[in-house]
Amino acid sequence: MGVDRPSEADSASEAEEGRMPPDRPGVEGYPSRAESKRVAAEANKDIKPPSDLAPQPVMDKTAYSLGKSEQHDAGTEQSDAPRKQDGVSDTQATIDTQATVDVTGRDGANAADVEDDHDRPAEGGEFTAISGDGLSEDVALAADLSNPEVETGLLDRIKRISSIPERDDAPREIRGVINRLDYQDPKEDPEAVPDRYGRPLDRADGTRTPLFKGDPTREQVTQGALQDCGIISTLGAVASHRPEAIRNCIRETDDGNYEVRLHETKFSASHLRYEPTGRMITLEITPEIPVFDSQPDRPAFADPGNSGTAWAPILEKSIAGSDRTWSEERRDKWQQRWEVQSGTKEEAPSGYVRLHQGSNHSERAELLTQLTGEPSKVWEFPTGYDSFGRSPDRQVVDEFRSHLAEGKPILVGTRDRRPGEKQLTNNLVDGHAYEVTDVDNEGRIHLWNPWNKKQPYPLTAAQFRANIRPRYSTLE
Repeated sequence: MGVDRPSEADSASEAEEGRMPPDRPGVEGYPSRAESKRVAAEANKDIKPPSDLAPQPVMDKTAYSLGKSEQHDAGTEQSDAPRKQDGVSDTQATIDTQATVDVTGRDGANAADVEDDHDRPAEGGEFTAISGDGLSEDVALAADLSNPEVETGLLDRIKRISSIPERDDAPREIRGVINRLDYQDPKEDPEAVPDRYGRPLDRADGTRTPLFKGDPTREQVTQGALQDCGIISTLGAVASHRPEAIRNCIRETDDGNYEVRLHETKFSASHLRYEPTGRMITLEITPEIPVFDSQPDRPAFADPGNSGTAWAPILEKSIAGSDRTWSEERRDKWQQRWEVQSGTKEEAPSGYVRLHQGSNHSERAELLTQLTGEPSKVWEFPTGYDSFGRSPDRQVVDEFRSHLAEGKPILVGTRDRRPGEKQLTNNLVDGHAYEVTDVDNEGRIHLWNPWNKKQPYPLTAAQFRANIRPRYSTLE
């Protein structure tokens, strides 16, 4: 992956605006949020909140600042400066993962603060899925920036990185073969770890579970014995909002394998968003999937349940194996962050074990772009009244209604439990990723749990903001 080269004007504008991306026009009748904040700062601060959350004209979004972080933020977007990431070699890169998986890198995620949500087979063969939402932003930044870079600021770092010329000899397509990835986390309870690779998508009559039955939907994928709630939520959200994107990225091949095509993605410094580079990552996926000996005909991880479809476990395997296409620079970054997170010099996990460490807002945004080929972004929740007297709650409700009306997935993560707090409100799981599926006429926000059970009760905007990390990922 690479980065855009921001112009001097772009960099100067970002510095003046506190590293915010260019402001976009507001919806007719409302200014943009950034403009509203400037006006509101000069206005009377004693603005009364609106009386209800009925549908109203929607104000456009503002972007997030790179500098903010939260300690132990399991659902925080990773907002370090962008980095150049080229293809893995000057020629087409073909990777075979037959037996072992090399150390890989990643733009940061680990669910260090997840408590007591271990996936173990329960009675009746059900799994209690693990929640888990990602490496805290400040930990990732500490691993990614040296002291001189912290002292001189991220703006100078962007200028230095973006001045590196793009390679003209980079391959136009990245190819890889994903066979047996690392899937057993040595730090996990052995009873919660699959026993072996199997072929659960093969049927007893010699046929194979089809990839699709009608359009893919979020209900066709359930988080299994892997701590990748953010990945499963993103797959389900794209399936329900952009089913054609799922259909177009995966197919069966004549040799009995699968082919998955993902959009290579870069982080744009000038727009602070993820964008497709124009190159495709084409992965040949073998049909072997981790299974438990007690249920050899059921995938241990992404579980299609009774849907009779195979797209979800195959896509999950491709995402787990995509770290095989990373550049050395990205591998090194992931290794540095893992050392900070784990407090050791041990090799960073890869494959399924990497996904087991959780994800953050930025990684979910990146995956949205990889699946759809559309730009994606992480937005911060508003924190003050706008110039029209709309409260932060009002603004969140309006923004979500706007995104959903445009068919854009919305992904969020819950906060951790506080000391002495037994559970979050409205049936929410702490440190867990969810999809926003609806905002009803009363302004209540509806979420979808990737476990396909234990669904939250609709939340008021106040309840939502009190229990959800203050950022969300969506398509731009």
